[in-house]
Amino acid sequence: MGDIPATAARILVVDDDPVFRVYFAELLGGMGHEVRTAGDGEEGLRLLRDWAPDMLLLDLRMPGLDGLAVLDAVAAEAPGVPVIVVSGTTDIRHAVGALRRGAWDYLVKPIQDPDLLGHVLDKALAHARVLKENWRYHERLEQEVRRKTAELTEANERLTQEKAQVEAMNLTLRNVLGAVEQEKRAIAGAVRCGLEARVLPVLEKLSREPSAEARAGFLGVLREELFRLCGEPESAGPSLAGLTPTEMEVCRYLELGRSSKEIADFLHCSLETVQSHRKNIRGKLGIRGAKVNLNALLRSRSASR
Repeated sequence: MGDIPATAARILVVDDDPVFRVYFAELLGGMGHEVRTAGDGEEGLRLLRDWAPDMLLLDLRMPGLDGLAVLDAVAAEAPGVPVIVVSGTTDIRHAVGALRRGAWDYLVKPIQDPDLLGHVLDKALAHARVLKENWRYHERLEQEVRRKTAELTEANERLTQEKAQVEAMNLTLRNVLGAVEQEKRAIAGAVRCGLEARVLPVLEKLSREPSAEARAGFLGVLREELFRLCGEPESAGPSLAGLTPTEMEVCRYLELGRSSKEIADFLHCSLETVQSHRKNIRGKLGIRGAKVNLNALLRSRSASR
């Protein structure tokens, strides 16, 4: 639908009477309008489609395609174009029928007062302009609604994706926290087991040991066991936590490089007793075979502290 001018308009006159076609062409042209004429309904519809007039002046009674059929076509193809029916019949039924089919007004030929025709045309054109503006407004509104809807849909899709990403991150975080918690419990359990199995027995022996030298040995063992529990063993050798106080003393003298005879003199016992202690120490430390020298092993532990 084209713009409808405020004063001049493109008006199509459809009438099978050439006298009225000339009359309306001169009258409307004198009012400043651009006018084209058609002698029947078929030609009128062709000009409607090709020329796109702002208004139609339409006769009802025409051979072939009559005015009512043209009204139906205009209503279907160009509903915003006003149609003024100008007919020679005064039958009210024709006027009512035309108005029901979409005519904007009904005038009877011949028109005695040109001002009346001008008033009817101006009123119809003004009404058509209002409808045109309303149509444009609604079209712009629909475009804006479509644009906003597209933006909201895009934003909603982004939010959905971000929500899925956040949920995935939360799940990963929960899994990590769960794994950390399990590891904490495992570490706590391992520390507790280590304390019960390796540290507390040494403390118990330490508390009952009257000999200062034996207590010093147990303190060294306790220090090693605490380092082991922290994951940083002070030495790579076996633990001495399972030894008796006497065996601890034997180990201390062996670390100092004393022989079995010298240890027997220090402990006021027989050489056979020292040899038995040494055999028990090797068994408790898990030493198998004669290739591993107990004296060298204990001295290397002493050197690493």
